[in-house]
Amino acid sequence: MALPVMVMSETMIPQVITKSRGWPSIQLFLQQVTLLLNLIEDLLSIVSSKEKEEEEQAVNRQTALYSLKLLCKCFGTNQQNPFVPVLTTAVDLITGDSEEERNVLASALLCVAEVTSALKALAIPQLPRLMPGLLKMLRNHKALLSNEIYLLSAVAALQKVTETLPHFISPYLLGILTQITCLTQIASRPSHSSQLNLRLTSLRTTLATKLAPRVLLPAVSKCYNKLVDTNQNCLGPLMLILKENISHMEKEQLNSHQSELTSFFLKALDFRADHLEVDLDKVSEIEGHIINCLIVMVMKLSEITFRPLFFKLFDWSKSEGQPKDRMITFSRLADCIADKLKGLFTLFAGNLVKPFADILNQTNSVKTDEAFFDSKWNTEKSCLLLQFVINCLHKIFLYDTHRFVSKERADALMMPLVDQLENMLGGEEKYKERVVTHVIPCVAQFSVALGDDSLWKPLNYQILLKTRDSLAKVRFSALLMLLELASKLKENYMLLLPEAIPFLAELLEDESEEVENQCQKVIQQLEVILGEPLQSYF
Repeated sequence: MALPVMVMSETMIPQVITKSRGWPSIQLFLQQVTLLLNLIEDLLSIVSSKEKEEEEQAVNRQTALYSLKLLCKCFGTNQQNPFVPVLTTAVDLITGDSEEERNVLASALLCVAEVTSALKALAIPQLPRLMPGLLKMLRNHKALLSNEIYLLSAVAALQKVTETLPHFISPYLLGILTQITCLTQIASRPSHSSQLNLRLTSLRTTLATKLAPRVLLPAVSKCYNKLVDTNQNCLGPLMLILKENISHMEKEQLNSHQSELTSFFLKALDFRADHLEVDLDKVSEIEGHIINCLIVMVMKLSEITFRPLFFKLFDWSKSEGQPKDRMITFSRLADCIADKLKGLFTLFAGNLVKPFADILNQTNSVKTDEAFFDSKWNTEKSCLLLQFVINCLHKIFLYDTHRFVSKERADALMMPLVDQLENMLGGEEKYKERVVTHVIPCVAQFSVALGDDSLWKPLNYQILLKTRDSLAKVRFSALLMLLELASKLKENYMLLLPEAIPFLAELLEDESEEVENQCQKVIQQLEVILGEPLQSYF
């Protein structure tokens, strides 16, 4: 141990430090700690060596940095002062003008991570140099991606600094958020290791949970404004941070920041309306992240605080002079909220009935030739809007325990819903998918929510009338809807069966073989549902 550090093999130093933790005698241990701490100066001289960089010299510098890291890990918590110059030297390396070998920089970054964690408040004076240098490294994606150890080390250093000194990083928070979101997007590619994803996830959690909302929220808003026009793919990771921050807010914190959050979400929800020429799939993906984040806030609100927010969003969606694309966003949001609030959503959904009925009519190709959206993607957007409206209505009916569907509301919605059987918007394939997946389940659940045979009869009759449509695909779809209606009403459908018999009899002789075969299947299924044979009626 008395040998000068320069004479020791590069593999000996870490081994000696590691073995020191197993020495049994306290006195011997303290003596050896002193000797080991005395090595710091010599190790720093190796790290700071300005000799021409050769492979052996680079390895020696890496080993010296690794040894300093181990020394700090073993003794830094109780012996902080000797490691202050270690942090200074490591920061010098990171922020220096000279070109350093990537593996040496990676070792310096890991050393910074360990020493910062041990020094805590003593590391604060280095932040004005460390953070700009570290963020400059993180901005150089080309260099980071060329060496994964270098990339992981940079993320580890940022993680430790953020975790150790969360209250002192606010001047650098915008830069931190920007780089974390971009790196998260890069890490989602299959070529990167799970280790990078784990470290970035940990870093996002640290920011979301260690920073006060009063610090984080303004930075998130600024970061959103920056990314929304320059790097939209990074908005998803940014929303993940905000989502986790909101989920950890106490009730009092949320109440005090609700106005700020509402303003932010009203701006963010305009992403679709502000980017009319962006690919619809990309818009939907980013909008989905924003809505998922907002839903976390909604679920933490009381009825008293949610009601004004919901109607503010509703008014926002139909503001004059604004693109109708806002209606897509609001309908999607309403669908998500209905899914989360379930039966409680009916307390707020009354104002949606007429606007939703109007949308069903205005996007029905049989009822109008006028384009709903002033856009080259009118058909695609109209299909999206239609899908979200129908899905939202389905959930309202599904979770209705308060007799939401009164006669007045039933009258407003019945024909717009049933008429979707004729709506060929988007072409044949889109029609088939929409009717089977969305329209039929919605109307069937609508019948359950009606809960009254005086309302079942007109619904049943309107569906039966569609079996006389001139298009075979509409007649076929009407049969599917009729069967689903009977499946929901079960034995109650016996009240409606007499009216259905003449229509079914006609379809048994339909000019379309497909419709005729489907009618036979429907009759067989009705026999199972109702528990009695029906062949005698035909």
